[in-house]
Amino acid sequence: MDLEEARKTMKQPGDFRVFRFVMAAEAICSPENAGQVSISELVECLKRGNETRKLALIAEFAATALYARTNRQRDEDSLVVTDTNDWIAYLKERSFV
Repeated sequence: MDLEEARKTMKQPGDFRVFRFVMAAEAICSPENAGQVSISELVECLKRGNETRKLALIAEFAATALYARTNRQRDEDSLVVTDTNDWIAYLKERSFV
């Protein structure tokens, strides 16, 4: 799936097949596309991933991409933060958004 199709897929209502959303998140969150994807798009992807447990992998993709883009440090023994509000607060605090 190319980046433009991925962007369109992420904006679709939640009745899409989960696999399509996962493919879209993979394209949006991939390091290869980092220069073409905004922080806001990653946050939108994170929000989509938090809509339902079936989409949790999407939130993990988005959070991982946000860690890479912002150089946010993780504790070695902690899980990836996928909470949208936590990320928005972090991004505002550091003037990313």
